[in-house]
Amino acid sequence: MNKPLRFNIELGRTKPVNIRDEQVRCPFCDRSKLTDILDTSGHIIWLMNKYPVLEKTWPTVIIETETDEGEFSTLPADEAAHILQFGLDKWRETRQRQEFKSVLFFKNHGYMSGGSIRHPHSQIIGLENYDYHKDITAQNMEGWLLHEDQHVRITLSTHPIIGFFEYNIRFKPDTPVRPVAIRLQQVLRYVLHTLSNLSQSYNYFFYNLEDGYDYIKVVARYVTTPLYVGYKIPQTCDEERAAKIMRDIAPYLQATK
Repeated sequence: MNKPLRFNIELGRTKPVNIRDEQVRCPFCDRSKLTDILDTSGHIIWLMNKYPVLEKTWPTVIIETETDEGEFSTLPADEAAHILQFGLDKWRETRQRQEFKSVLFFKNHGYMSGGSIRHPHSQIIGLENYDYHKDITAQNMEGWLLHEDQHVRITLSTHPIIGFFEYNIRFKPDTPVRPVAIRLQQVLRYVLHTLSNLSQSYNYFFYNLEDGYDYIKVVARYVTTPLYVGYKIPQTCDEERAAKIMRDIAPYLQATK
């Protein structure tokens, strides 16, 4: 079994937190002071995380936009595709490094997401001794079919990791990125405009699994259910609610150029 990652609490206390308090200076907005930059593409910057709070990891951040504005689902499709392609390239590049057992790639948005900085960004973290594939399988990506086309398959999890509603976007690693980005934007709009209309918070996570597909799992964020906190028991909805979600999400998934 994987051992828990160790979090440096003292270092964590020094991190700037402005996701709730706009008076706290954003560390990503003053680009002249950014250091340890790994790569750039236009306005996108990949750099080392200044606060390596997790031991035995290689933590990096992708700053996606120049300002605090620009939640992913609101961006023009080409810009969203540019950001997604850059992130996927760097995630796959990091996965080639032999010192990591697995590599995380995820994004936080909103005050309930577990993030600390409001500025749009995602994270790639190389894990030296932790293999998430031991805990996450293709079964966690199965569920009620919401949409399928030549590029992606979208499901609502029947075997969620935490619950209640987890939206899975499946695609082959060589799939063109633009249709994946558009579908991701559409799912996020649905989450923000319906299920997450109170917290306005979500995460999405990337996985490469044993079935040969890549996945993005979108999770609307609320207070975590106590059954999961205490017993690791995930929960999902019944078929009636799933059918309602299928109807409600359909207008968001209309074909887009």
